[in-house]
Amino acid sequence: MPRGRRSLTAAAAALAVLVTACGGSSPPPASSLTPTPAPTPSPTPGPDSEMLAVLGTGVGTFDLVAIPVVILRNQAARHGAAAVIVHFATSRDGTPLGSVDSAPVNLAPGETLAVTADCTDACLNPTDVSPTPAVGSWVTTPGPSLTGGAGSYSCPGCGGGHAHGDVSGTLSTGQLGAGTPVVVFADCKAGDGRIVGGGSRQLPWPGGPSSSVDVAVLVNEPPAACELSASTGW
Repeated sequence: MPRGRRSLTAAAAALAVLVTACGGSSPPPASSLTPTPAPTPSPTPGPDSEMLAVLGTGVGTFDLVAIPVVILRNQAARHGAAAVIVHFATSRDGTPLGSVDSAPVNLAPGETLAVTADCTDACLNPTDVSPTPAVGSWVTTPGPSLTGGAGSYSCPGCGGGHAHGDVSGTLSTGQLGAGTPVVVFADCKAGDGRIVGGGSRQLPWPGGPSSSVDVAVLVNEPPAACELSASTGW
């Protein structure tokens, strides 16, 4: 073979090898990374209504004893009202009389509770009462609570005026052990809804989910209905 042709053949072969080598390597596929979804934050609850509403007031009297009454409702949905003390200021026809504080009570979120106090001698025959509730603290983990309800009023031999009677009914709870101190309140109303008296009693919880209770009350007139409610320590 002539020398010039051998050079052309060798060059062509080298070019073929180069083309083959280049065509045989392909670029690596682009990696596809799936992004990790970000966690969805839980919605932040709005502000709670940390306040006690006064639903009604009244006073029951008999001889030298007066029992001021207030019905409170915890307006908060997520907070309990702890160590609530109600200051009762009494008056008669605009003239200030004595005052008295209630025992400390606790109200669970949304709970309605009647609170009374005993004012002897200093609150002589009051006709009006002005309650001022003070909350010791608002707590996010309320303690145990009790459920009351309608009570039965009795006063054998009583007439149509001021009287010393009794209210009996049932309290229930699934959270109290035997011996736990409980304060029980009774509030009594006339047919038109006026609070005409009430009373309270402290007792140890006997144990179990429910218990029958009896509370002495003072009323200004025979009530049309009475209710029981209760509180215990947190």
